Amino acid sequence: MQTPLTAQYQPIPLPVQPDVSDFRALRKPYQAMIVAQFRAIVDRSEAGPLYPWIDTRLDLNTGADLPPADPRFGPGLVSGWVQGRGLEGLATFGAWLGAWAGSREADALLGRVRRLTAALLAQFRAARAQYGGHLYFTMLPDGMPITVDERQRQLRVAMGPDTPHNYSDLFAAKAMLAAAYFLGNEIALDEARAYCRAVYEDILSLRFRTDQPQPAGLASVVSTAGGYAHGPHMIALGMATHFACQEPGPASVEMGLRLARRVLYAHVNLAGRWPALRPNDLVEFITAEGGPHVDEAGRVIADPGHALEFVGLFLKFCAVVRQGGSITPEQLGEMAHLEGLMLPVLLRAFDNGFQPSLGGIRKSLDLLTLQSIDDTMPWWSLPETIRAGLAAAAISSTMDDLAACLSIAAQCHNAFVENYVRPDIHLMAIKLRDGAGRVSSMVPAYPDADPGYHTALSLIDALESLKVLEARAGR
Repeated sequence: MQTPLTAQYQPIPLPVQPDVSDFRALRKPYQAMIVAQFRAIVDRSEAGPLYPWIDTRLDLNTGADLPPADPRFGPGLVSGWVQGRGLEGLATFGAWLGAWAGSREADALLGRVRRLTAALLAQFRAARAQYGGHLYFTMLPDGMPITVDERQRQLRVAMGPDTPHNYSDLFAAKAMLAAAYFLGNEIALDEARAYCRAVYEDILSLRFRTDQPQPAGLASVVSTAGGYAHGPHMIALGMATHFACQEPGPASVEMGLRLARRVLYAHVNLAGRWPALRPNDLVEFITAEGGPHVDEAGRVIADPGHALEFVGLFLKFCAVVRQGGSITPEQLGEMAHLEGLMLPVLLRAFDNGFQPSLGGIRKSLDLLTLQSIDDTMPWWSLPETIRAGLAAAAISSTMDDLAACLSIAAQCHNAFVENYVRPDIHLMAIKLRDGAGRVSSMVPAYPDADPGYHTALSLIDALESLKVLEARAGR
């Protein structure tokens, strides 16, 4: 039986103006990348000292394990962001790999994935039970939330049932949901449902808070004084997608639509309503009055990668809803309307971010001047844009729209495999290039390698969109 475990990786370039048939050659390389990344995660986590936490404490610039000396990121500390992303990645990969059940090699890896997923889910539940129902950006191995002060002292962060939820909670809640569905663990599923709903309510009520420390010298795309971020609504679309997949119905559909409405109607310059900005710009922060937030330096901050990620996540949600078939006519009409707004957002965000001469997407810019704020280029925005471009292509209504979406996906594919992918290190990707295109050692959020969240999950979804495109093309 041919399985993704036998797929071979080749860095295949695409023409800048491709057609659907050009992407067919990427099926095996993408499968190889997905499998290699999760196989490495399972190998390292089974052998590592932090087991049953996921171990991706790997410097992808050098191939070496991260040094233990840093008090923020040493081996005795655990990142809530990494673990939440990793658990969701494992569960999603396990479900994807399950399509090849019956192959001895696939079954063996699937069994290991299930065991690690179960151990990690149990760790999440134990940490939440002990520390007020929350996870945090930095934790001790038992789940205790901590922060590190300017004197490098580890200080406990007090968290209880009334503490607003944060990004680690969001990643953890949707990860626990995905894991409980994958494992068929009904007790954990009830807990995950309640956790997701609590996080969702905090997002809707704007009680939600960031738990990420602010990197020195960089403009924040996570939080800013007096500004409300779209990030929680965008990321929570993944939660809505899990519900829509496993529990299809109007309630699950409404969750995703409500999140998308917030991003589109509050953060996107629809119909040029903000004359100082270009049409379809997506701003990171809005004011309480509903306008673009202007920071102390007089800038309106945008993160093109976040805008591109939003497009991909919402279009995936829509695809899952259509497969489930449980949606009211009113919801179907609204969903189609919102889908129609995605292509202009995709085109604008790509234009704002992609640096063709450097082969990456810049982290942030000022929408008033179009000048870079942070000109570093993280890896994750490229696979997220491959996902978004192919998903938009799959619902395109004209040949021009199809060509534009395929071109975006192809350019990001080429940049990713040429400038970021490490064939010699589990087919993972270096984390960051600087504004001159050089590999950077700066730590933008956490130093761990991607635990399959941005890269592998984006490529899994890209392969699903490719199936739709091939069916439409009659191949």
